[in-house]
Amino acid sequence: MALARFARNSCRRSVGPFGNSRIEDVSYGVSSRQCCLPSLESPWENNNLSYFSSIKKVNHMSFWSRGIRVTPHYEFPSAEMIAEQYDAEYVDPRYPGLEATKPGEKPRVVVLGTGWAACRFLKGLDNNIFDIVCISPRNHMVFTPLLASTCVGTLEFRSVAEPVSQIQTALAKDPNSYFYLASCIGVDPDKHEVYCETVSNGGLPRDPYRFKVAYDKLVIAAGAEPLTFGIKGVYEHAYFLREVSHAQEIRKKLLLNLMLSENPGISEEEKKRLLHCVVIGGGPTGVEFSGELSDFIMKDVRDRYAHVKDYVKVTLIEANEILSSFDVGLRQYATNHLNKSGVRLMRGVVKEVHSKKIVLNDGTDVPYGLLVWSTGVGPSKFVKSLNLPKSPGGRIGVDQWLRVPSVEDVFALGDCAGFLEQTGKPVLPALAQVAEREGKFLVKLFNRMGKENGGKAFSVKDIPLGEPFVYTHLGSMASVGRYKALVDLRQSKDAKGVSMAGFLSWLIWRSAYLTRVVSWRNRFYVAVNWATTLVFGRDNSRIG
Repeated sequence: MALARFARNSCRRSVGPFGNSRIEDVSYGVSSRQCCLPSLESPWENNNLSYFSSIKKVNHMSFWSRGIRVTPHYEFPSAEMIAEQYDAEYVDPRYPGLEATKPGEKPRVVVLGTGWAACRFLKGLDNNIFDIVCISPRNHMVFTPLLASTCVGTLEFRSVAEPVSQIQTALAKDPNSYFYLASCIGVDPDKHEVYCETVSNGGLPRDPYRFKVAYDKLVIAAGAEPLTFGIKGVYEHAYFLREVSHAQEIRKKLLLNLMLSENPGISEEEKKRLLHCVVIGGGPTGVEFSGELSDFIMKDVRDRYAHVKDYVKVTLIEANEILSSFDVGLRQYATNHLNKSGVRLMRGVVKEVHSKKIVLNDGTDVPYGLLVWSTGVGPSKFVKSLNLPKSPGGRIGVDQWLRVPSVEDVFALGDCAGFLEQTGKPVLPALAQVAEREGKFLVKLFNRMGKENGGKAFSVKDIPLGEPFVYTHLGSMASVGRYKALVDLRQSKDAKGVSMAGFLSWLIWRSAYLTRVVSWRNRFYVAVNWATTLVFGRDNSRIG
């Protein structure tokens, strides 16, 4: 007990954060009372989790309670005096959580994430065969294709959020299935355990509160993070558009700037800056957000903010061409349409971002009031930290059945996974339809394995896996505002196929996404929101 006290005190006096990771754009700070130890930083920084696999080798001087080791008392002479007050809080050295399943119990599948891939997998997983544990820092799936519409009030936020407990009801009802609001901070494939840190505001016995979950099968679908290319100031000043919380912040900032610009004494120059909305990235997300923003300005701002309507501007900055994956004719149509809608297109590369302006590589200063960053996604810090094979680009490497080679019972899919070079397949793009198709493939594989008694750990070696995963691109769609959209049904960039633009494409775009919304409840919400906006205009209330 005395040695444990010394360890706790030395932990509090050290300064290195342990496991400050981020999943699907959710990050957490480290408070001054978190248990930290500099010796634990190197495994994360060097992408090496050998610490976890070495747990079984430690003696009684080291225990896995909060990820700390005993520190000799002579390093901190005052340890024993300080440690007394913490006895009641840390008397149990065990790491809490779910232990390994026993013979006769259903095998446990642990799913990391609640994105497109994870939720499509969860939706089809047979809870009569498996116990299911889902771990994610958000308790819902986001229907990302319609997320841009929520920023300007075309849709309500709840219309694009689907609770994960309604996608897989076993998480709410079955006694041995759970959803944990937490971030995974480590994986030990040898012990078949994942280590997690809860999303907490300080209401739990310890902050951070960490626990472990043993698995029979692990599915990593932890998503990706926005690419910033290491540009200074992006995280501090720009808004991303990948979560409902991001859309809420963008909406609040947009409406705040509109109202602030009407205050007396605001100079002309400051009004222009406040009402200048800059979008970085000419992919589908950036173009759709620019289109929604131009619609909002043309239809709603001009009626409700008449004093400043002529100051509101939208600029879309792209290093190359917008919508580069679309047909050339569609790209030209989008360019012309956005220009007519008042969206200024700029060719340039951002050098650095300041609080009120961005600086391009050619030295041009672009003042802004709202900056939205949409330049694609890359591997998250959590994915980079895992000591697993990596595909080109840094994603978790998988084979043709979405298994992670060299480790047993670990699968990966969605934006965090990519085919290894030896498979001969290219890394698939980070698209919703790719993630959804991978989830659909993998859940069929799991249900088949479970029926053949292959659900338990180390039990799938002699079970045939069937045909490997094959992805066929179904096409791309993008809205460009003012009841116009692009539909490109080619299977690849160089293939031939149907491509069209205009009002009919917009009807196809809306119909397709309405049918893809997960639940009938949210389909009803979306349809009602669209009708309400058409008749009454967008809601411009700023709440919060």
